[in-house]
Amino acid sequence: LYWITNNYEAALAQAKSDGKHVFIDFTGFTCTNCRWMEANVFPTPEVQALMGSMVKVQLFTDRKQEPYLSHKKRQLEQFGSIELPLYVLLKPDGTVIATKAFTRDRAEFVAFLKKAL
Repeated sequence: LYWITNNYEAALAQAKSDGKHVFIDFTGFTCTNCRWMEANVFPTPEVQALMGSMVKVQLFTDRKQEPYLSHKKRQLEQFGSIELPLYVLLKPDGTVIATKAFTRDRAEFVAFLKKAL
């Protein structure tokens, strides 16, 4: 899967251009639960199929310089949380479809992704 890294604006522009929804992964360099999701949930065929139809962007928030401070601020101000990981589904115009905090329940995560269908 192709990911845009640390560029929210580029992801939104790509989504508008392609007519696709956006999957935001608010993540951290030192986030154990983020790595668990990347290793155990993202690679599953059903998740790959669902995420394959979206523009995917990872926004890291756990460093004390830019762009990480701005990502953390966006996460708090737009989505009301600084929890990691936090997953967000957006329409191409930036409208929020759904948000999801960390879960080890694959079916719950798949149900979240399906909200973008």
